[in-house]
Amino acid sequence: MLKWVNIFKGFLMGICELIPGVSSGTMALLLGIYDQFLGAISRIVSRHWKKAVLFLLPLVIGMGLAIVTMSSLIDYLLRNHTMAVHWFFIGLILGVVPMMLRIANYKVEFRWPHYMLVAIVVAGLFIMGMLRAEEMPAEGVPVTAPLLIKLFFSGMLASATMLLPGISGSLVLLLLGSYSIIIYSLSELTSLNLAVLPMLIAAGLGILSGLLVASRIIQYMLRHYTYLTYAAILGLVLGSVFAIYPGLPATPLTWLTTIAVFIAGLMISYYMGKENEDTI
Repeated sequence: MLKWVNIFKGFLMGICELIPGVSSGTMALLLGIYDQFLGAISRIVSRHWKKAVLFLLPLVIGMGLAIVTMSSLIDYLLRNHTMAVHWFFIGLILGVVPMMLRIANYKVEFRWPHYMLVAIVVAGLFIMGMLRAEEMPAEGVPVTAPLLIKLFFSGMLASATMLLPGISGSLVLLLLGSYSIIIYSLSELTSLNLAVLPMLIAAGLGILSGLLVASRIIQYMLRHYTYLTYAAILGLVLGSVFAIYPGLPATPLTWLTTIAVFIAGLMISYYMGKENEDTI
């Protein structure tokens, strides 16, 4: 029997993956399932695969529902309410920081290499945000072997990064020039345009491959280089703000709206984090 609460958690994680710069790994942290999520993915090809599938199936269903049903709404909100949406997610991201600091026990465990790693990761994401370029319109893109190979590796890299709190798969797709093609293909699929299936299958296979490889690497790092990994995750969380920073409001009404949604995101994230500190 599927756990409806896990379907809802997967739905929230799926929404995060639709927004460039926001990571479903951050949402998994807030929901208290990050360690379970990583473990289940890494065990999918082990003798414990049945338990892994039972845990992941409702999450995957929820994420799939979010991607299929919310892509148009997210696109509308990002186009027409960019400032409010981005500042809400900035609040959501920054609200994770107190939880990460407590988990990392930074006052005791952090030394100068840890702080240096935080700074390097933040700087790296800042540069990535600056390098983000506009993509060409996806309509009418011919389905060719080079395109399918590109979508496979784009999906692989994007899924690997989506497991990390702070950096989103959508941002990686943007940097690789594949975001608009995949979003367009998803939108067309809901209109029963089956011509986009090869592109979605190529990206989907890449996503599966990336998840299997990255989950094991992240678990290894958390087990053997615990506090350096915490420092890297903290840098990813802080640095991801640069990827979605939309600028400052221009009118008094926009200022009020922006402050309200930022505080709402901050408080939601902070209180969810306090409830789920044992997630990694």
